Amino acid sequence: MKIAFIYIDGAVGRGAGYVYASIKGKKQFFNSSYKLLRVLPKQIKGHFDIVMISSMTLSFPYVKQVVHALKAQEDTPILVGGVHPTVVGPSLLAQYPEIDYLCIGEGESFVNEFLDNFGKESLYNVNNLVFRRDGKIVANPVRPPEDLSALPKFPWEKFTGIIDRGGFLYVNATRGCPYACSYCCNAAYLKLYKKAYVRTRPVEQVIDELDFLKHNYKFRLYYFGDDMIFSNREYAMELFAAVSKLGKPYGCMGRVESIDKEMADHLSATGCKYVAMGLECGDEAFRKKHLSRFMTNAQIISAFKLLKARGIKTASFNMVGWPFPGEEKRAQATIKLNKEADPDYIQVTWFYPFPGTKLYEHCIKNDLIDPNEGVMTYAKKSSLKMYVGKRKPFESVAKH
Repeated sequence: MKIAFIYIDGAVGRGAGYVYASIKGKKQFFNSSYKLLRVLPKQIKGHFDIVMISSMTLSFPYVKQVVHALKAQEDTPILVGGVHPTVVGPSLLAQYPEIDYLCIGEGESFVNEFLDNFGKESLYNVNNLVFRRDGKIVANPVRPPEDLSALPKFPWEKFTGIIDRGGFLYVNATRGCPYACSYCCNAAYLKLYKKAYVRTRPVEQVIDELDFLKHNYKFRLYYFGDDMIFSNREYAMELFAAVSKLGKPYGCMGRVESIDKEMADHLSATGCKYVAMGLECGDEAFRKKHLSRFMTNAQIISAFKLLKARGIKTASFNMVGWPFPGEEKRAQATIKLNKEADPDYIQVTWFYPFPGTKLYEHCIKNDLIDPNEGVMTYAKKSSLKMYVGKRKPFESVAKH
């Protein structure tokens, strides 16, 4: 069997890469940017027995285009997996009859069982699979989350855009996040997997991978883009101590609750040069009530200052355009808190209503999503009716 595996983004798709690496047999990886989607169907036509597509929510509009073009030229079976089908669920199959199968949840151990049983009656017993049968959509149970120590080697050679303009090489050591912020898809995975969702890779395996990257790519620093690398504090400290022996600096994402004096000292001592943390909104009461983020403004300011005092560069993540009245006042509060926290870099994006989140349900219930927005990125404009016409994340925030 010949398998075409499509990842539509162009950056490092960690889950997609591991799933592809897990596939046994004849396979070809298509890591396509949005601009190259027109050529994909022609490249695939007549060459493959099945097409697998990994889709995030923001790339799904493009996935639909590819699926339609593929089916227009030949009836090759198509399976779609990834974040989007996982958070939307079986209803995605009802909406799009051209998609034949879905994988709900993580796919590394699913993919070969699916392929081994494809075309057999036993296919309908494969966990994680959603399929049509006798005019009905059937969703099988979801298998346990993956054992990260058993993952195959990540296929770095398949990802051409692995290093960003700042010389950051995106790596990871963990999977999952213990927090259920109201705007984040992690909440859907927590509901699916409970506490087992948060896992770590063996430190030795991570270090072996980082050493390989050091000798094969040119970059300035390792950047741990893990959702929550500090969720296991002891693990994080052990990992960072090991990374320091490689002779390359590193950076990471984190939450302000994890940064106290001990952790700040450890980060500094082990070669950390950059930490990015979510501030999101400067209105503490709003943040707790509507975003399910329970850190205080004092904690936010303290975390940034502890890192800054040790020469570690920091960045704050901020969002505007929340689906509630009074946004200009909240934007001013966000400006004020950023001034007090004093990060070196500030990222401001529009809130985007991701399926599988509480705020998405709020937007649907109150008819807030603009149906005319179509494909978009949350860096450029809002998808909510109340902010139509505003092309920047609030001029007052951008200027400050």
